[in-house]
Amino acid sequence: MSAQSDSTVFATMGRAAPRLGTLPMRRIIIGIAAAVSLSLCVIVSAILILNARHAVQDEIGSAFHLAHESVVRRLPPSHGGRDTMAEAAGLAEEIDGLRHVSARILDPAGLPLQHRANGQLAAEDAPPRWFSALMTPAPIQALVPITHYPNVLGMFQITADPTDEIAEVWDDFSVILPVLFLTGLAMVGLAVGLSSLLGRRLQSVQAAMAQMQAGDLSVRAPGDRLTEFADLAAGVNALASHLQAERAENDLLQSRLIGSSEAERSRIALDLHDEMGPQLFALRAAASHAQAMTADLPASPAALAETLDAIARHAVEIQKSARTAINDLRPMLLGEASLTDLLAELVAGFRDVSSQTRIILDIDPAAEGHSPGELAELSIYRFVRESVLNAMRHGQATLIRVSLEPQPDDPAQLVARVTDNGRGPQRSADGARPAASFGQIGMQDRARALGATYLPPWRDHTLTHTELRMPRP
Repeated sequence: MSAQSDSTVFATMGRAAPRLGTLPMRRIIIGIAAAVSLSLCVIVSAILILNARHAVQDEIGSAFHLAHESVVRRLPPSHGGRDTMAEAAGLAEEIDGLRHVSARILDPAGLPLQHRANGQLAAEDAPPRWFSALMTPAPIQALVPITHYPNVLGMFQITADPTDEIAEVWDDFSVILPVLFLTGLAMVGLAVGLSSLLGRRLQSVQAAMAQMQAGDLSVRAPGDRLTEFADLAAGVNALASHLQAERAENDLLQSRLIGSSEAERSRIALDLHDEMGPQLFALRAAASHAQAMTADLPASPAALAETLDAIARHAVEIQKSARTAINDLRPMLLGEASLTDLLAELVAGFRDVSSQTRIILDIDPAAEGHSPGELAELSIYRFVRESVLNAMRHGQATLIRVSLEPQPDDPAQLVARVTDNGRGPQRSADGARPAASFGQIGMQDRARALGATYLPPWRDHTLTHTELRMPRP
């Protein structure tokens, strides 16, 4: 597994930003708890109201039938010497004083001859109108004639009155409804607490995964008493350990590959130098000898002289190209001169190639005299060369500064830094950083294999910086 695949795995796992089509767990839990609580409150309230309505209807129905039977049986007969109206009025007062029923005496025209005896409930004791409307059943009423033969003196009106029963039911509901409401709030509060607890557990794992995504595979997710989160942390830690082992193996293989590659490049450079060098020298010498012989001839053809001049020029260009290729494969001073000399020769070569670009070489004296090793020196050399080329070709820089110094907070690290005033890395329209080039990927892999740290180009105001931090042996 490569370093790029490591980053891909953790970029997928540790991404914190919400993605399209997803919802936060906390919002889902609280929403479900609120919906369930509201549903339970509505359902329980509806059941209680229906049961209470039936109870009110049964209660006042029974009271009405008892009162009606009592009136029918106790009204004085329509004949004899008794005061029928007076006895009916007394009976009406007695019935009207009972609960759940009311009684009045009406004249033959239907107008009441007396007021109710028990009156109405006080305003502070009366239930709300909406509750009374829910509880009030269909009206029940009966009229019993009051007669004294042969005349009809009036009507005895009996009406079911649910006011007292509704007030009793409201007394119960005024306690039950707040309890239901508080129970719903308690469920929502429990959901909030539970979601916060789960969120903190997940955030601790995500924080560890974010550090792993940043490249620190030594971080481990914290354990937990909850079995599910403990298993999740154990899985993440096992994956991190596996990736750490894979990275160590990749770094070892990469280090061996770099060593083998550099050895092969050195062999090719040596072969080019030993094989092509003498041949090109012999070719130039032969061309010069032929030019001298042609010059001594009394009648030398002009075409022959031009041909020999062209051969000599091409031989010089081929020799320069060969030297450039050999230096690209392996700097000629590597192993014979210091890193300072290597960088000085490299900067001098760039100055010759691009005279309009000013290149400054700044080497801290503390960085001299401590060789980090041949592979490390070669890596610093290639980093500086690649970074300066990028600044000149892509950034159109006119001022480039190459520095080599110990890391201020860690003197055991040697920092090679390239700073330029060019355009720097160009971001896309959505602000994303540009994809790393093959050269940058190669430097990153080489740095990781050698235990170094490569920082890709970043912008700081008007300057662009890039660094390679190489540990000293």
